Order: sequence, then structure tokens, then C-alpha cells
Amino acid sequence: MSSWLSPAGTSGDLRLVRTNLGAARLDPRDCPTKRSIDARPMLIPDPEPPELIEKFQDFTLKVFMDALDLIEHERNDPEWVIGEMWRTNGTFGRYRRRAAHPLLLSWSAEAAKRYLAARAADQHARQTADLPLTVPVCDTWVVGKDPGPVDVRGADTYEMTAWGRRYAALDGSTRELWLLTFGAAKDDRPEGEKAAAAYVAARGRPAVGGWRKRHTPVPFDKLPRYRTTLPTQVRVIEFGCGDGKHKELVDWNGQQARQHLTEEGWPALLRAIDGTGTHPGTGCVDCKAMAGCDALPCSPDLLRIKPPSSRRPRRSVSVTDLRAYRDCPAKYHATRQLKLRSSKPESPEVRRGRVVDDILNQRHGDTPYRSCEALPGPVDPASWGAGGLHLSGKEALDGAAMLEQHAFYCPLGGLAAEEEVRVQHQAVCYDPELDLVLIATPDLLHTRRGGWIWRETKTASSYLYEGESLLKRYPQLALGVLMLAADVLGGDVTRSRVELELLHTDDVTFEELDPSRPGTVDEAREVIAQLAQPWARDQDYPTDPGRHCGSCEALEWCDPGIEHLATIEQEPR
Repeated sequence: MSSWLSPAGTSGDLRLVRTNLGAARLDPRDCPTKRSIDARPMLIPDPEPPELIEKFQDFTLKVFMDALDLIEHERNDPEWVIGEMWRTNGTFGRYRRRAAHPLLLSWSAEAAKRYLAARAADQHARQTADLPLTVPVCDTWVVGKDPGPVDVRGADTYEMTAWGRRYAALDGSTRELWLLTFGAAKDDRPEGEKAAAAYVAARGRPAVGGWRKRHTPVPFDKLPRYRTTLPTQVRVIEFGCGDGKHKELVDWNGQQARQHLTEEGWPALLRAIDGTGTHPGTGCVDCKAMAGCDALPCSPDLLRIKPPSSRRPRRSVSVTDLRAYRDCPAKYHATRQLKLRSSKPESPEVRRGRVVDDILNQRHGDTPYRSCEALPGPVDPASWGAGGLHLSGKEALDGAAMLEQHAFYCPLGGLAAEEEVRVQHQAVCYDPELDLVLIATPDLLHTRRGGWIWRETKTASSYLYEGESLLKRYPQLALGVLMLAADVLGGDVTRSRVELELLHTDDVTFEELDPSRPGTVDEAREVIAQLAQPWARDQDYPTDPGRHCGSCEALEWCDPGIEHLATIEQEPR
């Protein structure tokens, strides 16, 4: 009997288990059951939903990878490929491919040029060091075994894959796997992920197919000679599409690759393969077990907006998404859907806010929990940091003062030991009519005498205007009101509250909202509906230049935004 059973809402074959590098990351925010379902590609939703697609390409690296394939595997001139990308809107004339948004085309063109420059620089360095050069490899590398007896998991085949750009030396001595990230090259890939990537590069056989079936090895007589032998050395290289930098993460021989897989890679993959338990979140959007999951709260009519005229694929939405869309639909598509971010430095206010948030999250996450009033501030208020960011001068002094102000309003002070505390917890619910997963991540959630307290803490450079609608100014409070009123978290709604804590350098603005009051709920619903209704029906995501352009994280790929700012600069003052 299998030790892993098909979750409710799924059907199909369990005999193929396949892991990718994402399975080795073990993000604590992920749902263990979804991770284990994803490792079984022949398992399908039951009933299987209709195939629905969005108008624009939403796989961020698709156009970038297609362009590099045309350059590296089909040996086309890079400038010609970039021209074709723009001429065909990223489809390269291929049938049934979705067009890319202009912002994605601009980003992809820049990223491709940066990648080619990084590859050339790396190869030049190897040539200078008298090391073998490498050439592109088209076929996927797969580590696996032929189908055998069905084991305790109900599987007869295990496969490991690693997505990226592949290269091999002509003499077969070296293989390289280049991993890609949208922004700056990462420093923090988990050891298990690096180990899995290196082992696939070291032991993988070229194969085709996959998706919902087993991979098929490419016959040896169809392979160039340099691909038929296993390498003695493997390199895993990180490339940042946003900044064009590359970093060597791994340079191991075959024995080292096997050792690291045994010690770090395979244990991480096993936890993904055997995962059970549920954790609702962003993964619910494409989870194959969605129809049978009872862990995701169902909240019909929470938004009370009209469904789009044509049926769309299941989506998720947060207030951060809706605020980005309100600024500019193209900004939402680029930064929230495609996850593209400018590499330019953040403003001092944003940096300060992030560091203060990080410190508070660390403090509130301690167990057993205790009030921040009992914790010391930075040793040197003029120079300190957290979360990889460093503050100095006025920026640091203001942040330290805000931490001091928070200590007087810390919600953990006087909280009974039996109460529950959740830091940066994702509150999630599902609207079946809209086929929409709603997600909110308050800074702090805690119980208090049977109710839930939803705390949002913000750093502020200015005070609230008298008479200003709190819910309109901070719509994340409105979604909190709606979720508590809809019993998404449970508890006694009459004892629940949504709190806003605005930290200033010399004061705190504190406001409280009651989700059991009909008038508060009605205003919250109106605020969210005004944001969500235009978002729900839009598929074109046009640019809407305005005052927000100056701080837009997608500005460098947006010609209308750049032109708008240039026009403003030229206007007489």
C-alpha cells in the first residue's frame, strides 16, 4: 500500500515522481501537499478544468529563452533575433504562442543582451585560464531510472530535472548549468537546490518529452560526440537578468556532486516528495487539488463585483496588486504578474520602512513572544540595519526613533501566554464565482479573548489628514475588515479588530476598526470593489502615465512613462 495517497480533487497515475529545482527550495510559505502533487506530473485535477489562457504571455522568461534558443541553437544573429522579437511581439512567428506586453519585450531584449555579454566574459576568462570552452546544449538533462517495481509511494520511476541554460565542453570534460533570476544575481540559493542542480548537470542524460509523461532519452547515435560522456567537472552559475552579473555557485567534480546531493539535495527533495498537510497561499491558484481542499476558506460574495464577461484562468489578488493597478495597469502587469523590478536603488523612505519592518518581524516572531518594550534599540542609532540593508545618518536615526515609538504600542505587551501570534501570516480565501484567490499579509495577527487582532504597522513621514477616509488611504485595512467579517480566520468577530499603527519619529498614530459594524463593512466593501472592478475585467494592461511614473519600478522598460517624465522636465516652472 502506498504511503502517499492522492489528495481529494485529483485523479491519475502516481507512478512517475519528478522533481525540479523549485522542489529543493522548501519555502516555508509553500503548501506541503501542493509541493508533493507537483512532483507527480501524471496526477491531474478531478474534474479537469477547461483550458483557459490570458491574452499576454505571463511566463516572464519565455521570450528571453526563445530568443537565446534562436541565437545559441539555431545560430542566428542576435540583432536579427531582437528585431524579430519586436516585429512578432515575442511570438517569433510561432503558432499559438501568446504575444508579450511591450514592457516584457523591452525587458527581454535587455536581458538577452546582458546574458550574451556575461557568457562571452565567462568564456574569455576560461580561455585565459587555459580551461575548456563550452558550447550550448539543446536537450534537457534528466537523471532517472527506467520503470521498475512499484515502491511504497506507488512510484516506479523517479526523475530529477533542472531548468536553465545548458552547456558542455567539446571534449565532454565539463558541463555548466546557468540558473536565471529576474533581478540581481542571488546570493542565497538553498544548499539543497545547488546540490540538485549540480547533480543533474553531472549525471543527467539528454532527454525529450516530459510534462505529463516520462522523459525519453535521446538515442546515443543522435547525439554529438561531446554529449555522450559524463563530465568530470560541473559548474552551476547564477545570472541576474536585471543587473547582468553572473556568479559561480558551484565548481565540483562528479564525486563532490554526488556527495552534496546525498547530504543536502536528496533530503530536501524527499521532504517535497513526501509532503503532507496544507498551507493556503499563492500556490492555491494552480493547485491540482483545489476542488477537494477543505483548508482554503470559501468566501463567496466577499468582493461583490461583477465577474468578467469572458471566463479567465484562476487568479490571485492582493491589495498591493490592486494599488499597483490603480497607479497604472502596465505597472501591475510588469511588477506584480511578471515580478519585474528595477535594479535602481530604493528611496531612503522605502529602505527605512523595510528595515524597521524586518526588525519588528524578527522581534514579534521570537518564542516565547514578549513585548518590544523590553527589547533594546540599535546599539548605534546612527548606523544599523537588518535584512541585508544598512541605514546611516538621518535615515538610521529616524528608523531607531520609530522603533522606540512602537515599543509603547507593541500589541504583545500584556498578551496572555495562551494567545496565538502569527507574524506576516498569509490570510487567504476563495471566491468561487470570480474563481479568485484573495490574499492578505498583515504585519501581525494575534488572538485576544476569542477574537483576532489584525495589526498593520507603517512608517510615516506625514500625519493623516483630518476627515480623511482611513479605509481609502490604506485599503489593506479594508480587506482585513472584510476577511474578519467573513470569518476567514474564525474567532468571535465582535471581539476582533483591525488596527493601524503609523510610526513617526516622535509620535504614533493609532486607529482601530470594528469588523462587526455593518457601516464599517459596507465602506470596506466599497473601497475594495472600486479597486477590484476595473482590474477584474482588464486583459490589455495599457500604460497610464502620471505622477507615479517617477517612482515606478518598471519605468526603465516603459517608453510612455519615460516620455511623460521627459515632457514634465521640459515644461517651464
